[in-house]
Amino acid sequence: MDFDAPYSRRGSYSVKHDGLAEKFGLTGEEWLPLWVADMDFPSPQVVKDAIIKRAEQGAYGYVGGYQSQYKDIVYAWFAGRQGIQVDRKAFLVNDTIVAGINRMIRAFSQKGDKVIIQTPVYPPFHYAVINNERELVYNPLKKTATGYEMDYDDLVAKIDSRCKLLIFCSPHNPVGRVWRLEELKKLWEICYQHNILIISDEAHADIVYSGHKHINFLNVASQVKERVIVCTSPHKTFNMAGLQISNLIIPNEHLRHAYARMLLREAYPKPNIFALVACMAAYGKAAPWLEELLVYLEANRDFIAEYLAQEIPQIGYDKPEGTFLAWLDFSAFGLTGEKLRELILKKARVVLNDGAVFGVEGNSFMRLNFACPRAQIEIALERIKKALS
Repeated sequence: MDFDAPYSRRGSYSVKHDGLAEKFGLTGEEWLPLWVADMDFPSPQVVKDAIIKRAEQGAYGYVGGYQSQYKDIVYAWFAGRQGIQVDRKAFLVNDTIVAGINRMIRAFSQKGDKVIIQTPVYPPFHYAVINNERELVYNPLKKTATGYEMDYDDLVAKIDSRCKLLIFCSPHNPVGRVWRLEELKKLWEICYQHNILIISDEAHADIVYSGHKHINFLNVASQVKERVIVCTSPHKTFNMAGLQISNLIIPNEHLRHAYARMLLREAYPKPNIFALVACMAAYGKAAPWLEELLVYLEANRDFIAEYLAQEIPQIGYDKPEGTFLAWLDFSAFGLTGEKLRELILKKARVVLNDGAVFGVEGNSFMRLNFACPRAQIEIALERIKKALS
């Protein structure tokens, strides 16, 4: 696929492009949106073909009879790429990972219990805890000279008997870490010792760059399957978030049945028929497309590093090990909060994610989505350079 080819998503009801007026009051075409974490590339042709083929059948009634074929395809993807060895029963079809995390908070904790998150982190983690009337416990990542690390001492110091869940992000959004086995083992040992259930959001697991390897949390230790739930989805990998389908891996039978009961209580329907065939096509046939994508995204990641080093060295940037998200540090300019947002949005006319929504640690940061043609990234960086001069 030619990832450099111009591709317009305007008029497709894309929140990233068509939602600018609602979100920011922006109209016109001068704004360059590099914010929401979906791609400005079309999904793989095999995904589009599967949707079109199903649409042409003409009847869109209730869904059924898919479980065996669907689970075989999904299982093969995770067994082949991540070495997962669990019973196929462990896979539960779900709508979105965020919806799943909200349900798990309700299913596996009580109002007033504590839920740990590691900031700066994906904003819906914050909202899921607060909106379900649980107490947030912040275990911030440590910023070091070589990137971000987990702060295990801080985690242990903050755990008490009310801490029931830890929502984990792997690979990490927004800082781009791909966690090493020894890091995951240490986190697991702490949580296991204190009877804390780990909910691992691995939405970006397929977007990992050379020299790094994603480790599914279920592969950390033999006992881990009893106290870990892994959330997966084809959304980020194949640019299909609007179809709303994910697969939760819950090996523990008691936890799996508890979550299934939550789905029944909320009258969760069968998956959308188009999401179903798209997911099977993606996991069954789109691996070659993904390999091409990863080469292009890694070059985009490196282009940002080269441009910033030469043109705006004051912007801090640790090349992400995974995800297609650049976590940019503007603290050298003395810019934080509203002043930073105004400069990037109104003066540079580039739409990025405000770092503060990921946690107070992100107050001098902005998140840039580089899953787009490289020309767009160059335009954005040139605009930011001019706005800062």
